[in-house]
Amino acid sequence: FIVGSRTHAKLQQFTHFTLVAHARNGGKTYIAGPRRVGRFQLFSDALTKFHDQCVNTVTQADDFPKSEVQVMWVAPPPGSGCVSISAMVYESDQQWFADDGALTKVLCEQQPVPRLQKGECCACDEAKYSFTFEGIWSNETHPKDYPFAIWLTHFSDVIGASHDTNFSFWGEQHIATDGFRMLAEWGSVRLLEQELRAKGSRLRTLIKAAGLWYPRVNANTTSNFRVDRKHHKISLASMFGPSPDWVVGVSGLDLCRTDCTWTETLDVDLYPWDAGTDSGISYMSANAETQPRERMHRITTLYPEDPRAPFYNPQSADMTPLARLYIRREKVIARSCDEQFLQAQVLELAENTEEETRPECSTTEYTDWTPCSVTCGKGIRMRTREYLRPDVAATARCNRQLIGKEMCVAEVAECEETGGDDAASGEDVGQLAATVDEAGEGTGVCATTRWSEWSECSASCGIGVTMRTRTFVDHMGRKKCPHISVGK
Repeated sequence: FIVGSRTHAKLQQFTHFTLVAHARNGGKTYIAGPRRVGRFQLFSDALTKFHDQCVNTVTQADDFPKSEVQVMWVAPPPGSGCVSISAMVYESDQQWFADDGALTKVLCEQQPVPRLQKGECCACDEAKYSFTFEGIWSNETHPKDYPFAIWLTHFSDVIGASHDTNFSFWGEQHIATDGFRMLAEWGSVRLLEQELRAKGSRLRTLIKAAGLWYPRVNANTTSNFRVDRKHHKISLASMFGPSPDWVVGVSGLDLCRTDCTWTETLDVDLYPWDAGTDSGISYMSANAETQPRERMHRITTLYPEDPRAPFYNPQSADMTPLARLYIRREKVIARSCDEQFLQAQVLELAENTEEETRPECSTTEYTDWTPCSVTCGKGIRMRTREYLRPDVAATARCNRQLIGKEMCVAEVAECEETGGDDAASGEDVGQLAATVDEAGEGTGVCATTRWSEWSECSASCGIGVTMRTRTFVDHMGRKKCPHISVGK
């Protein structure tokens, strides 16, 4: 814990201080013993000592000026709740500070992703699961620096697998592969799917589910998978964007219980992770490749420690989840504990609750990708496919993914700035209103091309999706005109 103001050109010094830990609950602090709030430990630097009259309180060991002191804090046992660590700093008779701003830190226990057991699974039976991925992230739940290009907001296609206990393709301390980089930066799952297929002997089900794109970011998407005694863990991930390289998901989630049964239900809150491939600090940061790639890490309210980061909030350790995963056991398939049967299992693919092997749900190949939807910067491109026998698929209630979307970068990678910094940041609501005509269409810098023709419906029967796009005439329109839609 470092005390010392760095807001001045010269590092400020102080002579006296106190450092105390209090219990915190419901926004209020109260005095509690070390078993509830943890305990301080002192370094052998002769600058600190325990207070003579106050329990678990650190104070100065002398009256000499100092610019910083350091102590160690040992956290209380799990389940103790939040702790507030506060400092009082005395510079002179006329200058002292207590508790305010950065002089108080609230530390809360991080809730780990449930891991139901370590080691081998003892369940002989197989289990089939379904999961629902629900998007929560919005400008209401996470308003700080929410992307102005709202039509680009999305969760990418979900990709993952059920796998053996020693397999992992992302998570804490991992270095992203080329395939994971494509997922994290662009929402493209193709290369990562190839990498996972190459590890087919370690997997039971290759999991894929359609992404959630604006305006359905807060909807849900589903798929299913199987697990067995050898492949009893699941890992999956989805990019949320636009963002530099941020994802949500689970890694190595174990569904096998210590009593040799399969978990029935599990709900998991999903928080942001940095894939370590792009050094951008905000949603709309320009591409800045990280060389060499860094290890993946959880994004928290304190890390990265940069006020520009959309999740940075030193006043609270709490963060609203960006998404939620609902896992439900659909059925248990009785099996004997036959090692030969496990070895004979082949990799299966599950897409949007449909297994690839169902003949009535067969599809055409995907079309080529459409051109990028913008002329500069980041945009969207899409591709479609159809059922080979639409009437049979409708009768069988097939639900395979028929539309693929991913982010793209235009031939002009960055939109040009015009008019200097003041012009880019000095517009107000009145100025924005002046860029819209009576029909609600953009004018001036917000002028757009005509809408493209509607694309063909993604389904030949039943409910499908069609899309049309337009672009800004001026490259700066993308930045200055978030109120003008360029995709439907």
